[in-house]
Amino acid sequence: MILASWGLWSYSETPSFCGLCHNMEIYVNSWKTSSHRNVACTKCHYEPGFGNHLRAKLRDIQLGLAYIITGRGIKKPHHEVSDVSCLREGCHAKADIRENMIFKNVAFNHSRHLEELRRGKRLRCNTCHDQIVQGAHLKVTEVDCFICHFYNAGPQGKDQCLSCWECGSCHIQPKGDILVRGSSFNHKRYIDRGVDCLDCHMGINKGDGHVPENKCRECHKEHELLNVTFTSEFLHRRHVTERKIECYRCHTAIKHEVGEPPTVTRLMSSCNRCHIEEIHLGPREMYMGIGGIGVADDPNKMFVLGVDCTSCHKSREESKVALYTTRYTEKALANSCVSCHGDGYDEMLFNWKDLLISAENDVNRRIFDVQRKLYETIRTQTTIDDQGIRRAQNLINEARHNFSFVNLGKGVHNIEYAMRLLNYARNNTEKANALIEEGYRSIEHQTDFTCTGLCHVGLEKRLVRFNEIYFHHGNHMRMELQCLDCHSPRENHGNTHLTNCAGCHHGAGAGEVTCGDCHLNVKRLFFGKTGIGVEELPSLKADVVECIDCHRSVAEGIKESLASIKAYCIQCHDESYGDIAERWKSTADALVKNTEPRLEKVREEIQKLERMGKHTFAFTKSFGDADYNFTLVKRGKGAHNLEYAEELIESVTMRLKELEDTLAKGR
Repeated sequence: MILASWGLWSYSETPSFCGLCHNMEIYVNSWKTSSHRNVACTKCHYEPGFGNHLRAKLRDIQLGLAYIITGRGIKKPHHEVSDVSCLREGCHAKADIRENMIFKNVAFNHSRHLEELRRGKRLRCNTCHDQIVQGAHLKVTEVDCFICHFYNAGPQGKDQCLSCWECGSCHIQPKGDILVRGSSFNHKRYIDRGVDCLDCHMGINKGDGHVPENKCRECHKEHELLNVTFTSEFLHRRHVTERKIECYRCHTAIKHEVGEPPTVTRLMSSCNRCHIEEIHLGPREMYMGIGGIGVADDPNKMFVLGVDCTSCHKSREESKVALYTTRYTEKALANSCVSCHGDGYDEMLFNWKDLLISAENDVNRRIFDVQRKLYETIRTQTTIDDQGIRRAQNLINEARHNFSFVNLGKGVHNIEYAMRLLNYARNNTEKANALIEEGYRSIEHQTDFTCTGLCHVGLEKRLVRFNEIYFHHGNHMRMELQCLDCHSPRENHGNTHLTNCAGCHHGAGAGEVTCGDCHLNVKRLFFGKTGIGVEELPSLKADVVECIDCHRSVAEGIKESLASIKAYCIQCHDESYGDIAERWKSTADALVKNTEPRLEKVREEIQKLERMGKHTFAFTKSFGDADYNFTLVKRGKGAHNLEYAEELIESVTMRLKELEDTLAKGR
């Protein structure tokens, strides 16, 4: 009897027993697929302690008896899991959840939400870990997060944002290139230049989280309660802190996300505060790539990515130009280009203006000349019939439309689209001339966009960073190399085919280029120079052998391997030197392999402090020195000077130890 009672008692605390009730089945099924599937129901739903366990058990027995006797159960089970159950030792103890974590690209800290008042409200575990999504057991959804963080915050999110409106206080930097509506985009290069997130991400909030009128009546029927005004603090304490009531039960939803592709209305969201919408129809349609004749619609890539007008047309501290002035200076707009994209983009803007002025003047002159000829022909009625006159006039009208559109729409808003429109207009004047003048042979003009003619202006005069070296385009352009000889097509814009470099610079065609000109870190390591905090220590082979003595296969166009290098070692020395070369390489590889994870961990710790808004200047110099020395060994291939590489790694290890100790004290 005792064993049977104990067995029944034990079975009554199993998930299979809980799932016997039909209205509990969906919760048990969601539990089976959750991260808590190995935790018994009573572990969470009963508070720790024998007394609490017994009281909860008696309550469940009462509910079970009521169900058996009356045949009616709770239609919508709503159970509160106490924070004490979650935060007990062995589960999610407070000490274990103090560290920052990354949740959907957001840096999140449990302690700040559970131990500090948020908007004057005390939260509990179930505030975020709820059962909003049916079938997702205790899954965190963003609904409650957004209601709290962006309540009445406005479309841009910064009117009353809980995080003091710093995107970086929550969001971490997306890594690498991402594909955005067909275009490759890298956040790092723009964040490093201090570009504001809101320059691109417009209208990120939808909804304000208000509480609809009469919302309370959905749960409460008591007249004495509904006729009393309660403070916000009281209502949240009773519903959030003391009871498990999800925020969305009262508040309307807020969406916080990158919006849909830009629209006409959205683009004018700022401009129409002062202007009527029609005043900028030309620039707006030019930016959107619509409205021209004879050319396919072609939106500016910035428009496709959601960049709003005010991202360029806004005040910059250095320009001292107000946002809503009657005219923006050319310099102020150029500064906007540089602030986002970097040096050289102001020259690109000026070049676009020059190209447009030249093309517009040419088209305008052509339209005037052919229109004059047409008037003269109509007056004399000598060389063209009425149908030809109408066709010629239509061609001129289309050309005039495109010219006016580019002129009024400011073609720099979409330079390629504008140049195609002007080219179409130019060809129309040629066709009209052929109709008017007997024997005239029209010349078809092609729109030709070269890399250096349209965007990369003056590139031949500048040095650009490429891997370990600075690269001069002018030398290669003088050899009549084309951009696509080294770079990928525009669809994968800017990537460099490294194999082409070897094809020209290895072997007999190398010319005046030396190995050290490109392999700079190898040269530095080989000659034992530039290490920080380490004395110079050149290799014993320095000034004795040349690079080509060991790397002969490179000059021969054969893919190099460790076996080929060992063979050259043996040719000059003896059999034992093959083993020595292999040992040097394995030792150097081990130095890098053992040090890199430790370096990256310290880097992450420092970046974590930066995201939390803490000062990191005390670590920057020491970590930068360690990172430089490590990079010198890694890119310089430590086998080229193993003794110096070991000295460098030893200095890296010392600096990392000091940083780790300092960071540990600050935790």
